[in-house]
Amino acid sequence: MKMNRTGMRIGVTALALGISLLAIPTSQAQKAAGIARVGWLEVCGPGPRRPHFDLFRARLAEQGYVEGKNLIIEQRFADCRYDRMPGLAADLAALPVDVLFTMGTRAGRVVAGAVKTTPVVVYSCDPFEHVTRLARPGGNLTGVTCMTTELSPKRLELLKELVPQTSRVMFLHDPQAAPNALKLTQEAASRLGVTLQVTEVEGTEEQLPELAMIAKEGVDSLFVYPDVVLSSYPRPQQLADFAIKARLPTMHAFRFFVDAGGLMSYGATQSEIYTSAAEQVAKILDGTRPSELPLRQATRFELVINNKTAKALGIEVPPTLLARADEVIE
Repeated sequence: MKMNRTGMRIGVTALALGISLLAIPTSQAQKAAGIARVGWLEVCGPGPRRPHFDLFRARLAEQGYVEGKNLIIEQRFADCRYDRMPGLAADLAALPVDVLFTMGTRAGRVVAGAVKTTPVVVYSCDPFEHVTRLARPGGNLTGVTCMTTELSPKRLELLKELVPQTSRVMFLHDPQAAPNALKLTQEAASRLGVTLQVTEVEGTEEQLPELAMIAKEGVDSLFVYPDVVLSSYPRPQQLADFAIKARLPTMHAFRFFVDAGGLMSYGATQSEIYTSAAEQVAKILDGTRPSELPLRQATRFELVINNKTAKALGIEVPPTLLARADEVIE
């Protein structure tokens, strides 16, 4: 079989092209193929159910980024250890991912300190820990805020309305998660004639050692500021079981605490927060710089009351409060 020189040149060129494509790093090859890569960095680990991740992934698909088709989601978990977050964030940036998403005010601060060029989208409850202006965040960071810090005084008012005899409230929080929340709640407590005691969450164990101490303090209500450790599986259920056993009314920011058996919650809907975060990620994948994306604030809030828990605690929920609730769990 004969081959002319032109055919030989074409064959050699095709072979060289094939070899060069094999030599391209995986990340570059994926980018050339139109595959986006998103980093999902979580402080704790995934629970048996992951509704928030499912919401995030579904909204990305609606925006045109479908996992397994043109999207890879790189997931990393720090096992509730903040000291592992900088390394995990740096690893994701080095892959590289096109955008990195993380949740939690403290986590956002840690990731922003570790990643300086990769776009970062943060789900934060105290955005002013990250930026000075919501409209023009600047730098490589943007995100969404659930406004939990700003709503803390309102939650204390609702707790006082539900349990008028409340006079000593335990404020459970991670002091590094949202320092502004404690200050605002203390100011509200003074107006309401409530004494606010504080317990700091320090451990990363699945069991919360702080609960044994709270039981000895003689408080009459428990106010939970929802950092990502307290919000992660199985802690909402532990908090609910403890509070019912200790006969403590509880106030939360999110309904998943009340679904687990907590008494009441008032705050942003998680569906809006995670879908908004996915939309921010999609905009960056489409080419928008994070500095051009204003931090988005929650617009939908819900009051949820667990009447079954109220009855177990011997509390009669005022009809006016029941009427205002978005949902009453019986």
